Amino acid sequence: MGCGDRRAGGLSTEVILIRRIFSRLWCREKWLFALIGGSVALAGHGLLKLLIGVGCAAALANALQAVATLQLNFVANGHLTWRLRVAGSGVGLWRRWGRFHLARGASLLASIGLFPVVARATGSSVAYWSLLALAGVVNFCSDKYWSFSARPSARPRHVVGRSGSAHRVGGLILAVVLAGVLAVVFTDQFILAISVFMMLVAATTLTFQLYKWWRPEHNDPHRYGEPDEPRLPGVILVPMRHEEAVAGQTLERLAQLDHPDYWVVPIIDHPDDPGTAAIVHDKAREHPGKVLVCPYPEETEVHNKPIGLNAAMEMLHELQIPYAWVGVADAEDLFHPDLLKLVDYRFRTTGAGIVQGGVQLMNFASDQHTLPLPSGRLARARRWWKAHSSAWWRAANVLEYFKWFQSRLKLQAAVRVMPLGGNTVFFHRDFLKALHRRHGSYWDEGCLTEDCKIGILASVMGFKVDVVYIEELVTREETPATLAGLVRQRVRWMQGFIQVFVEGDWLRLPTLSQRVLAVYVLGFQFFQAVAGLLAPVALAMALFHKAPVLVTLIATVPLALGVLTVVLDVVLLAQFGHTFGERVRLRDYAGLVLGAYPFQVVLSVAAVWATARFALGRNNWVKTRHDGVHLGATAARSPQPAFAEKAA
Repeated sequence: MGCGDRRAGGLSTEVILIRRIFSRLWCREKWLFALIGGSVALAGHGLLKLLIGVGCAAALANALQAVATLQLNFVANGHLTWRLRVAGSGVGLWRRWGRFHLARGASLLASIGLFPVVARATGSSVAYWSLLALAGVVNFCSDKYWSFSARPSARPRHVVGRSGSAHRVGGLILAVVLAGVLAVVFTDQFILAISVFMMLVAATTLTFQLYKWWRPEHNDPHRYGEPDEPRLPGVILVPMRHEEAVAGQTLERLAQLDHPDYWVVPIIDHPDDPGTAAIVHDKAREHPGKVLVCPYPEETEVHNKPIGLNAAMEMLHELQIPYAWVGVADAEDLFHPDLLKLVDYRFRTTGAGIVQGGVQLMNFASDQHTLPLPSGRLARARRWWKAHSSAWWRAANVLEYFKWFQSRLKLQAAVRVMPLGGNTVFFHRDFLKALHRRHGSYWDEGCLTEDCKIGILASVMGFKVDVVYIEELVTREETPATLAGLVRQRVRWMQGFIQVFVEGDWLRLPTLSQRVLAVYVLGFQFFQAVAGLLAPVALAMALFHKAPVLVTLIATVPLALGVLTVVLDVVLLAQFGHTFGERVRLRDYAGLVLGAYPFQVVLSVAAVWATARFALGRNNWVKTRHDGVHLGATAARSPQPAFAEKAA
């Protein structure tokens, strides 16, 4: 190729590159939105100067330029930023115009109301530009998901399901704007309402956590009875996906439980996860009469736990494997050898449709030796830093399980409003058959917290849930590997709880008290997170806003209850260490206390993220990684039978 050809070729490549860049920029709605907003703002400023220059009153000139710039924004964004949506939406011009002005009007009122409050703390310039930026984000979202959203019938088939998300996002934005306006206009009432709300959340949290200690019989070591010889055949389902670090040890332990008649059914995806599949098939060959492999359905590209569980149930029926109960275990679970004996006994003596066992996270401490040694340079130093910088949230996470399974679940079982745990839960065959007859499946494959939904359905159908918590028998697990992993896990859980709440099965609970508790249970983590986030805000507003004395005093009560909760957590951490033979160091207590409020902030972030994902209709499954850090010393202890001492 000659020089001229190279130049021509180079020029053509440059032109193509430039076109691609401009094409990407053109498709970037946010950049067009920002460009139009800035241009219209400059035009409005010029118009304002012009009107004042020709003798127009300042107030009238400002009103005229506001109306003019609003129309310019509507026309420019409709023809440029959202042109594709408008072209195929089928929504009338005046309907878009009304939505646009309603959303922008609400945003403007909120900015006007917030400006004096923000300016008093930051200065007028900072307040102006910060509120302008915030209004820009709100306006972008309201334009995209409401003002210029497409009518569902006019959308392509693959995005029809997004119409509901657009309405949810629009409603969420308007609710936030309205709350902001009300907070500014009725500041004292806002402080009082938030304080009372946080007081109720803090008080009920303490009540739930202390339920175990309400009455002496809750702590009776003989309250569950003495198991006799097991009689009911059963199956343990174990969904596994990319679990090379824990699959072998988990299956080995599950295959050696003290029960004469049960199967362990690991569920694996062979094409997608050959590493785990190889480990599972090795264990199946080692235990031919105990471990039965179930392939994950290859006809679906979606990977989640309920799809695998339903596939395993279909396989059991096809192979005609007899069972009286079906249990669910996670890939990293450490079952106690005597657990199935107790489950078998409780099914026969209580008539329960579900038996929920205890689950406990174990790796709370700041001891670096409890974590695996990473690869690469400065491995020991990095492990030391990870242990000491993560112990504060791991300790809080461990205590959540400690309080949930031994106290709170018992209260919810007594009231019969039960979001189940995701593992160490056992279903009687009669319940599963009734569930399948009523809903056509066992686990909801579209729900991110299938355990929560099946528990609520059990309450609706009137089946008893027997919660069993014996320290020696709890299933041992590990916390997420990183703080980001914890947040992703909580986002999935919280979003799943929102799904269950919105679907409304809880409305069929027989009593009003059950329905009220269902609202609280399904929204508890959000209430707790919002309360933790708003507590210092309400207190600061009460102190610096010059609120009435009564309002200020009420605003301090949630803070006092929060401090009491932290004190209780310190006591429970000591009890946890004593119960499970784990050493609790002074730095663990310090991390728990100092990290109490940051942990609430983490929950708040997860709650906001989960709400946003639900509003946007994003329901993809985010898997929690397992490293098996709890399999070391815990697995090596070779636990003694839980009922040996009692029998003696």
